[in-house]
Amino acid sequence: MGLDSLTRGAQRQLERYLDERVRKLLLILCLPLVDGVFATLLVSGAIETFSDIVTVSLTIFTGAGALAVLYSTTDSAEDARKLVRHAAPVLVLGALLVSMVAPVYEQLFYISRMQTVAGLALLVISGKMLKVEIVESLSVPAVILTGLVLSVKNPGALNFTFQYVVPAAATALTASAALYAASFLDRDLLDLKYIRRGGGLVLGIIALSMFGVETPSNLALAVFAASLAYSYRPLRQVRSL
Repeated sequence: MGLDSLTRGAQRQLERYLDERVRKLLLILCLPLVDGVFATLLVSGAIETFSDIVTVSLTIFTGAGALAVLYSTTDSAEDARKLVRHAAPVLVLGALLVSMVAPVYEQLFYISRMQTVAGLALLVISGKMLKVEIVESLSVPAVILTGLVLSVKNPGALNFTFQYVVPAAATALTASAALYAASFLDRDLLDLKYIRRGGGLVLGIIALSMFGVETPSNLALAVFAASLAYSYRPLRQVRSL
């Protein structure tokens, strides 16, 4: 009986950990959905061709932030693929919902407030990844939920349309596929400690940009690339010789 209780407790702990990791990945993946960027791209005609879909998927969704969270919160390729499988359906559903309200998105939400809330949520996650004690007690879902409520202008302004459903779904699916492909990286060659630290810095940089702080466009990618390179065990072994 004691062993069964211990097993059930470990299973519940694992489920809570998985849920937390999925929330972290979804936050960074869904930023373009909540800050108005994706809706703007849809209505402006920037996502029409296959090339557009691939470009937006790899730069707007599956960027340095998503890769940083994926690599820093999982311990194996299979673990990473499982995380992507949990997050992908939510990303696709969110993209579909945004596609249907895209024409009135700016009428429905205060975009500046949503950007501030997204920045705060990213700072909380960044602090947790960097082991900053002051943010350990803060809840990311609570920050986001409060932000959504405070950012709504007029729910009655919703005007659904299916005009942008296909490009929105294709973009979200392509982003999910790219992230799934990235999960095949051999983790045995990486020291995840440096990936985790680099990921925390990346999210902090993205958060600053959400607050309107001017940062070099490729800084987040450069920081993540540097942490990825430094974490590569064979490269570090060569340097130590």
